[in-house]
Amino acid sequence: MTHALPSAADRRLLRERAGLTRAQAAARLGVSAQTLRAWERGRSRPHGRRLEAYAGLLTELTREGAGAGAVDVPRPVTTTPPTDAPDPVTATPPAEIPHPVEATPPADFPRPVTAPPTTPDITHATQATTTAQAALAPLTALTPPAAEPLPLPGPPETAFATLYARAAPGLLRQAYLLTSRPRVALAAVLSGFRQAWERWPEVARDPDPEGWVRAVVHESALSPWRGFGGRGRRAAPADAGQAALAGALLRLPPPHRRVVLLYEGVGLDLPETAAEVEASTRAAAHRLLHARESLTAALPELAARPEQLAVRLRAFLAEGEVPGRPAPLSPETALADVRLSGRARTGAALTVAGLLAASTLYAVATTDSSPPPPPATEVDGTLTPAPGPPHPATTRDRPPAEGPGTGPGRLVPLGG
Repeated sequence: MTHALPSAADRRLLRERAGLTRAQAAARLGVSAQTLRAWERGRSRPHGRRLEAYAGLLTELTREGAGAGAVDVPRPVTTTPPTDAPDPVTATPPAEIPHPVEATPPADFPRPVTAPPTTPDITHATQATTTAQAALAPLTALTPPAAEPLPLPGPPETAFATLYARAAPGLLRQAYLLTSRPRVALAAVLSGFRQAWERWPEVARDPDPEGWVRAVVHESALSPWRGFGGRGRRAAPADAGQAALAGALLRLPPPHRRVVLLYEGVGLDLPETAAEVEASTRAAAHRLLHARESLTAALPELAARPEQLAVRLRAFLAEGEVPGRPAPLSPETALADVRLSGRARTGAALTVAGLLAASTLYAVATTDSSPPPPPATEVDGTLTPAPGPPHPATTRDRPPAEGPGTGPGRLVPLGG
């Protein structure tokens, strides 16, 4: 039996609408929360008994959601392959696989995942949900840009150059909108591709290599340490409209800034945005709502036309000019830079290890390894000295010698 699972976004929605946390679902499947997160993000796929258990859980959650009146999500399909079918791990997915969830959030999102409260706050919760639905409704009219497939042909060097040439300019503009610091943005992009090269097998197997690098670049750009070293100076674009947009984004908290950039600018849907920022879909929706409220207050023209926020963000990411024009390195130069930095870090690690080994050997060689003398023992009420090497006798310890001339000089009376 071959179990065709729903798309990664559907799996996450099924679990959240059933009111299960990732830890609870992972405990029911007998796997770790990190493994379940990888399944929900589409970065790995279960096999064998784990696949059967996961498909059964999703089927159960689908039935529960249908009974509760939730939005219908395609349930996993179980098909019996023919005898000459290829291996299910490498086979092309059958036609019965459910179509992925729509790119834009449904008009009735966010939906409460738990039972309505019985406290007097139920009116306030209902109003908050209604407000969220009304605020997200205009966003459904704007279709996100279609994601083109990103081929990574040839050997690793060629594939890396292809990925860098395609993604680096857009990632530089994204990092700038997150920080308003051109040099920090450029350093974040180089750091992201450096980590991608160091973990290239993982990046090459990822369904979305550009998304892998984008997540690293965003985290690196928002790191509080990126502003040190003389690279923390902010700069505004020359265009007044772009400068106003960048300034309004900068006044948002970093998590809200990142969510609105991914959803409105990059064009990810809400579950994908939540997965990339490692938050629940509901939390990402509320961050988006608060970000839109703040941006509308800073840019009053968005009140009449909310879709202009996405239009302006995508226009800047497509052809906006970063102040100072810190152009990314060429693919060849970038590849040489990541290789050189990798060798430099390896050499530095070997040097530090050698110094530690040398200092350890020196400390061992110069340390007195003779055992300490045993403690003194008490015999008949007196302490006898501990055995040990004999001490040289002093004048006070020698017995008096006998014979003439050995004692002190005698006083002889003077004659006269």
